Order: sequence, then structure tokens, then C-alpha cells
Amino acid sequence: MKRLSTNFNLAIFVLFLLRLWLPSTEALPISATKKLKKLDRFEEVGDRTPVKTFTSSMFEHWSPEKSLSKDSSASSWNYQDTNAWANLPNSACGAKQQSPIDIRPRLSEKKAFSKLSFENYGNIDKMGLVNSGSSVVYTLPSTFPKNRVPSISGGGLNDVYNFIQFHLHWGANSAKGSEHLMNSKSYPAELHLVHYNTKYGSFAEATKHSDGLAVLGIFISVGPNDNEFFQPLVGQLDEVITAQSETILTNLVPFKNLLPKQTTSFYRYSGSLTTPICNEIVIWTVFDNPIQISEKQLAKFRKLEDNTAKSLVDNFRPAQQLNGRIKFYRSFTGCEIPRSWPITSTPFLDAFTWTTCLINFTFSPWQ
Repeated sequence: MKRLSTNFNLAIFVLFLLRLWLPSTEALPISATKKLKKLDRFEEVGDRTPVKTFTSSMFEHWSPEKSLSKDSSASSWNYQDTNAWANLPNSACGAKQQSPIDIRPRLSEKKAFSKLSFENYGNIDKMGLVNSGSSVVYTLPSTFPKNRVPSISGGGLNDVYNFIQFHLHWGANSAKGSEHLMNSKSYPAELHLVHYNTKYGSFAEATKHSDGLAVLGIFISVGPNDNEFFQPLVGQLDEVITAQSETILTNLVPFKNLLPKQTTSFYRYSGSLTTPICNEIVIWTVFDNPIQISEKQLAKFRKLEDNTAKSLVDNFRPAQQLNGRIKFYRSFTGCEIPRSWPITSTPFLDAFTWTTCLINFTFSPWQ
């Protein structure tokens, strides 16, 4: 009994130190104190009624089901009047679970997701590059071996998602550019790596379901030096200056090095495509630490032209309303640290659970 009392007091002391050590700034989200309904939990929301296959022009240029072609509807929407997107035929752009969003860390629910797993995230050769008129899209060659296709799993995702393409959003200057915001702050650019749910068999079929796509959102900041791993993405942009033009990259694209150095902390929410028709079929993972490129590298994207032969800049959608959706946050350890103690009725159990998690984190490899 005396030993139990000693352990109990030690647990209280450890938790007290943790509360003093943890920062109270906006940079670190805290657990929500309210109880969530079962269906509010992200990982327990099942697949809903299938929706119409999307027709976003962002995807029509590189869809594996069809060859590259001119998009007759490409000029039917623009970034100057994003409110008009909701009036497009079959559009979901005015629905309630739209993306991007303004991420507010303190309003996020901390969640002990497992770590994300990245398969085949090595060097990829001969990627296709297309100026879609609204972005630049990088795709795998049609002959790329299926057993080498990059994929993601874990991290709260219930299935395996295969890579299909990545593209970027950027501003006319470095004061803006990212689609997602962090405490209303914009980054100069944002990289989106798009994956489809393999349980549906094909990309086209996956787009009919609410869990069809998983997109990794990576903020891009500007630093003094070129990013050597990013250079293959910008080295041939002068070959696709005009809209609808395309080329093949001659240098290897190092997928893993396009990710943030730390991929163990991220935000998660259910949302949509960020271009018309804004289908609500995306599980979003937004990393909270950016990658860095130089101003010179970013300037390469600003030299591109859109469908009207004007500068392709400010190709980002404004942040959308959450409308009651829950944002989850996985900390870099993945451990849920109780922030409501000593109100909690089980401080010893909380301390034991957190300590066990931290030990597992300490003695396991992480990225």
C-alpha cells in the first residue's frame, strides 16, 4: 500500500512538471474538453452514399483513364471569383465540408493516431509535368510498375492509398500562396500529394466515395538557399510556360525528401477538393512543419501562364467554414498528454498510459 502511494505521488509530480514544461502558445494544440459523439470521431465515420465522380479540371489533364487533352471547361472558373464556383453545374463548392480551412491549433482535438507509413517513397524517374492552366501537375508515367507506386497508410487512415499526382498552389508574392492557413497565417506556397483508396480498385471508382482520396498538405516557406531536392520540380518549368503544355522530367524526383523532416505531427480533417467541382471526398492530412525552398525557385512558378495567357499566380482558394467539423492533431510523439488534470478522476492511470506511450515512442524508429 505504501509503494502504491509512492507511485501515485510520483505520478502527480510528473504530471505537474509536464504542465509546467508544455508551452501554452498557439503553436501547440490541446485536447478538447468536450465529449464527442461517436460519429464525430474521424476514424469512426464510415463511407457515406457514393457521390458523382468529380470533374475537376485539375484532374482531367492527368487522369490515368484518359489521355491529356484540351479542357473545354477549363476557362469556366477562375480564382478571381471563387464564390461563383458554387453555381457551376453539379458543383459541391457551396456544401458544408469544404476545403481548405484555417487551422486553429487550440480548437483541435488531440488524437493518438499511429504514425503514417510511406511505401516506395524513394526516387521516381520520368515523371510527367503538365501546366493545367490552374496549377502544375506532376504524374507517374503510364508504364510505371504497379509494385513501385508510392503509397501511404496508418496515421488514422483505415486503408492503403496509392499516389496518383502532386501539384502546388502559390501566390503572386511570398506574403500569400498556401490554401490552408495556420492561425490565419498564409505560407508562400503549398504542396498537395494526392492518393486514392486502393480498396475501390481504381482512381475513378475511388472518387465516388467520401473516403476516396487522401491528400497530404505540405506548407512551403522561403529561405535563403535552394532546396536541392525540390530542384527537379522547377528545373523544367520553362518547358511548360503556356497552359496545356507538357513535358517529361529528366531528373529523379525524391519523394521522401519532398516531405517535411518530421512527419509524425499533423492535422487531420474531412474535406473536399479545392478546385471545382469541390467534391467532398478527401481525407486531409496537413503537416504542421513546412519545407523550405528559395525565392528564386518559387519565382519559377510565377512565370507560368494560365488559360487566358495571364500570369498563373494566386491559384489558391480562400479558407472555408468548418461547419462543426472536428480537426484532429497528432503530436510528434503520438501520445495524448492529459491537459485537464487534476480535474480528471484517474491521474495515476493517465500518467501510466502516457508514460507507456512515451517509452514506446522513445524506443521505436520515427521519421
